[in-house]
Amino acid sequence: MFILRHISTTKETFMRRRKRKTGIEKEVYLSALRNRFITISEAKEIAKKDSTARMALWRLSRKGNLRRVRSGLYAAIPPEISGKEFEVNRYLLFDRAMSSKGALAFHSALELHGVAQSDFNTVYYLSTLRKSSFLAEDLTFRPVWAPRLFGVTTVHVDEIPVRVTDKERTFLDCVRRPDLCGGLEEFLKSAEGFTTMSPVRLMDYLERFDEQSLYQRTGFILTFLGTRIRTSDDLLEALRKRVGKNVYYLTPGKKRRRSRLNKDWNVMVPVNLEEMVKFV
Repeated sequence: MFILRHISTTKETFMRRRKRKTGIEKEVYLSALRNRFITISEAKEIAKKDSTARMALWRLSRKGNLRRVRSGLYAAIPPEISGKEFEVNRYLLFDRAMSSKGALAFHSALELHGVAQSDFNTVYYLSTLRKSSFLAEDLTFRPVWAPRLFGVTTVHVDEIPVRVTDKERTFLDCVRRPDLCGGLEEFLKSAEGFTTMSPVRLMDYLERFDEQSLYQRTGFILTFLGTRIRTSDDLLEALRKRVGKNVYYLTPGKKRRRSRLNKDWNVMVPVNLEEMVKFV
């Protein structure tokens, strides 16, 4: 009789533990679905125990409910897609990998604003934290350090809010670093999609950057784009007053042999710029 009671008690205990583990797995999965991703620390908050959290993540991964995208970070796979081809959203992945401590920027910002001319296999993120690039999902994720963050807005990606540099900051970032925006041609063709930008914000951000070359290169690009971007005369006049005696190349760090001087802005411009950038 004692043996039977002991077996019965052991079975009940086992079933309770199994039910609890199943309940934890469900909570972990539902949390991951809500946020598209889940970290080990977030799973631990649910499970209250590190080993239980890791076991839940491992079991859910084995079942095809989660996919480990990098150390400590798992992507949720919707139940209707389980077992099928599933593409993790690159922007949400990077934002979670960076703990939302910055903003998507450069070419990635052009993509999110809907003006990029091509798709990139590199995702860029502006952050005040110094982080290393990493590979995941056959993509390169590159954080770019910034001493301070400004000019940030929010967009919704798959109904999840994500921070991205606004149009004005994106424009100036690309003027400063066209190498992170697909090059000069890609940037200029994309920039025409920013048909309206705030002159007040542009000037505010220019003053925050406080770079002489940026005033001159921005002025040239705005006049080069002409009517494709609505630029106020007051802004152009303010930029002309900032033109200094030094001459700068339109593409920083690249001294093209075949360049000509634009005297209005003291900027060395590729002689074939118009040919390079053929607007449709």
